[in-house]
Amino acid sequence: MPLDSGTKLGPYEISVPLGAGGMGEVYRALDTRHDRAVAVKVLRQDVSTLVGVERFLREIRIAAQLTHPHILPLIDSGEAGGVLFYVMPYIEGETLRNRLLREGELPVSEIIRILHQITDALAYAHAHGVVHRDLKPENVLLSDRHALLADFGVAKALSDLSRSGLTATTNLVTAIGSTVGTPTYMAPEQVGGNMVDQRADLYGVGVVAYEMIGGRLPFQATSAQQMMAAHLTQAPDPITKWRPAISVRLANAVMKCLEKKAADRWQSAADLLAEIEVAGTEIKTAAPVETPNELTDHRFTLSERICRKLNRATLDPRVIGDHLSYVDNQVRSDVLVFFLPGLGLDHADFESILQRLRYRGVSPTLYGCEPERCGRISLSLADHVVILRELLKDVKERFHAETVVIVGYSMGADMGFELLLGSADEPTPRIDAFLSLECNLSLDTCFVSRLLAGIDPAHPELSIAKLRGLGDSAASLDEWLNVEEYLVKVLRKFQGDIGVLQRAAADIVRLFSETPGFEVFARWFCGARERVRALRVVFSSDPRTRAALARLKLDNLDKGILGGEFPGDMITVSKNVDHFKLMATEHVVRQVDELVTEARAVSD
Repeated sequence: MPLDSGTKLGPYEISVPLGAGGMGEVYRALDTRHDRAVAVKVLRQDVSTLVGVERFLREIRIAAQLTHPHILPLIDSGEAGGVLFYVMPYIEGETLRNRLLREGELPVSEIIRILHQITDALAYAHAHGVVHRDLKPENVLLSDRHALLADFGVAKALSDLSRSGLTATTNLVTAIGSTVGTPTYMAPEQVGGNMVDQRADLYGVGVVAYEMIGGRLPFQATSAQQMMAAHLTQAPDPITKWRPAISVRLANAVMKCLEKKAADRWQSAADLLAEIEVAGTEIKTAAPVETPNELTDHRFTLSERICRKLNRATLDPRVIGDHLSYVDNQVRSDVLVFFLPGLGLDHADFESILQRLRYRGVSPTLYGCEPERCGRISLSLADHVVILRELLKDVKERFHAETVVIVGYSMGADMGFELLLGSADEPTPRIDAFLSLECNLSLDTCFVSRLLAGIDPAHPELSIAKLRGLGDSAASLDEWLNVEEYLVKVLRKFQGDIGVLQRAAADIVRLFSETPGFEVFARWFCGARERVRALRVVFSSDPRTRAALARLKLDNLDKGILGGEFPGDMITVSKNVDHFKLMATEHVVRQVDELVTEARAVSD
């Protein structure tokens, strides 16, 4: 039963709860003897009864002997009213679990630092005959640049195990019908109820490291039983599948931790620690500053051959012989990444990504959307796609690209789908992977395009009224601020000459108006899935988008419009990321790396 604020356990006065686990609860408390904050872990009443005071204090005494800069020390323990507890310093900071929930995968330098510190702590504990048995992010506390391994309070001494002949399951937790440890991070021998030693802790380190590097667990399961079965029978995907950029040494060190047989893992924490130190040295001796790729501006001539493929009925003769602007990052690679910007944006929005990208990167600016162009000529959405297709053919051939990836953002993602699907008479060159960042799902998600399509430069007062009314249609304050920022940016750029914006926006709106519901998106998605080896359709966590995705799931449940069960591995939502943060450099570069790896794996 949870303890109320003010409850006293000896000299410790309970303040507020900090967390709970299978063994009991953790509270912030006041040490009344020293007037300091402490953390008190209280065992559940049934556990306290079954363990007994003497056995509990004997095990706590073992853990209290551990003194190491990266082990959270035990400063007291006791019993009050049948309740067993032990006391630790209260640390200002957060758990590794909270950090992972907030950030997902961590920077490699941070991963190396945390792994080094907790492995160093384990090497010390193992040398003193103590196995932790419950390595998990919840038991790693982060304070400033220090990682502290917590909760050695239920560990058993190795010498005690060897003397008594007890197995991993015949200990204090077995008495209440479970095994020491958390299923997600358990070594196979723990799951199987076999004898455990320090190598079980190293398996736990491997799971934690995999999660820090890849932003996901080695195994995906919906129940504790499925997770334990996975530890026993499934081989984890190589960590490089999820983070290709990490060093071979670090990847191999982590995967060796996850071997099913303890004899195939690192045999000691000291061995693993030495390998982590070498991996850290490799990072430090690498170039301290990454030199950005040099971007060069180019022009693609809209020749008569190309213009014959445009809509003749609406073709402005000034287009013939004109040019399309694009930038090239000049990286020597057989992978070509083709970036398509959103409505009214240009290649500058991909600049930092192109500078960091390890592959050849090209980003065109839609015709008429160049920042410095005078006398803008508007084209239909279909004509934009024709020109982009011709540019893609040209650069693919000139750069001898073996693998082609398209990255489309917002309306650029819509055009990416149209480009992928092509037409019978004008097929698109082979595209191996497609990353769609916030494409439109339905007419409801086209609310900015509907606004732009409806602006009439001849009646500016109407335009201002529509802009002022935008707040009423925004689903949240963040969405309203983002749209306002976008509109200020593009309207200033076009300085009243918004015909290009109006026409492209009107074509998008017409596309979704003529085909209601999610049929346009379903056609795009199903067509793309048939044509590419790797597909990822990513959305922000904006309320409007989440609501549309919820309706899409129901529509697919009723009608199967996506060709089967909802493909949650391809259609994903980036947590706590709004529309514009989908374009964050690290976010895009990482996903491109993953798609290239996936596409090449399929081709092999």
